[in-house]
Amino acid sequence: MISERLKSGLEKEGASEHIMWNRFDIKSKPVNEKKSIYFIWAFTLAVIVFGVGSLLLLSLQFGNRCYMHYSVVSEVERSDSNNVEYRYFQKNILKFSNNGISLIDWAGRPVWNGGYEMKQVQVDTCEKRVIAADVGGTSFHVYNGEDEGVGMDTSYPIVRARVSAQGVAAVLEQESESNTLKLYNPYSNSSNLIAEIPTVVADDGYPMDYDISPDGATVVASYMTTAGNEAKSQVNFYNFSEVGKDNNMLVGGKEYDKEIVSQISFLSEDTVAIFREKGVDVYKNMKKPELLYTKEFKDTVQSIAYSEEYLGVVTTDASSKNKTLHVYDINGKDVLEKPIDYEYKEFRIYGEEIFFYAPHRVDIVRMNGKEKFACDFDVETDGVFPGGNNVEYILVDYNTIKKVRIKR
Repeated sequence: MISERLKSGLEKEGASEHIMWNRFDIKSKPVNEKKSIYFIWAFTLAVIVFGVGSLLLLSLQFGNRCYMHYSVVSEVERSDSNNVEYRYFQKNILKFSNNGISLIDWAGRPVWNGGYEMKQVQVDTCEKRVIAADVGGTSFHVYNGEDEGVGMDTSYPIVRARVSAQGVAAVLEQESESNTLKLYNPYSNSSNLIAEIPTVVADDGYPMDYDISPDGATVVASYMTTAGNEAKSQVNFYNFSEVGKDNNMLVGGKEYDKEIVSQISFLSEDTVAIFREKGVDVYKNMKKPELLYTKEFKDTVQSIAYSEEYLGVVTTDASSKNKTLHVYDINGKDVLEKPIDYEYKEFRIYGEEIFFYAPHRVDIVRMNGKEKFACDFDVETDGVFPGGNNVEYILVDYNTIKKVRIKR
């Protein structure tokens, strides 16, 4: 029914109730007029569907295209020697050598600098922290980007060093008959030494790798031992909170027969990945470690990459010719599996892209498996990194730092 107010208004205009109903009731309209209205609605809907479909098709086409060339947006000359290494860090570039370390932006401008003199520098990062350690020497420095850094000396030569997000340094030192893993807080005003984990090689095995959790409360370490002619690995979980004090900090362990654990990496504050020859195990709950998931491979693990969202593994068969890329999210869900034939030196995951690069070549793959950028370089490069734009990247070669835009 038409409302009384609307009916009254139309009556003043001289409209009868019959005309009123014809205006507002499509059922009472003539057949041809109704067909016109239906046609207009159908045509409009078809245009909308066609437009949306075209946009989706174009988006899919352009979103999956592979670029093979680039143009230079800007470039600056490198003012350092070719002994400098570069690494992507905090959306900038971390460069370091035996003579110092600095964080620079894409234009080569320093964000912060740190000075030291080392014979063989080894660098590790966690969130905003950076540690630079002198392998074979007895000093390390920790940086947070806000000051000139904190340096410390060790009692014995350094084998390896890792850092937490809090700045706690886990340093493996080589003593005469054993290796000792020591935790230091270089920012402490009292005692810098937090804890020690001694390792007698003859009894416990040779330390292969370890990592410290971002909160600095847990260390997970792998050791290799031999029984007859066969090697095996032991992985230990050490926790430095009140939970671990009742068990000499040891809160868990896992033995791997006939398999070497090559790398230990924390994926988040409370999850750690154990990379072995034929698979990867991810554990959670560092106060009482429990297996979150495991991935087994028929081929041997060749390369490893991970980010805050993804975990990537490249496996290779016995001939080393057939390689397969496997990518999972942090919870273990399958994201990508595809055969690859890239020849590469570095394998990295940045955001939603997978980087394979060699001195004269880069291949960038999307998480859906489609290639995004494949290009050969005339000059030798020290790295290819994200450029802060979907089609822009940072290219570091022996002479320059370039921001480039990829194109067809």
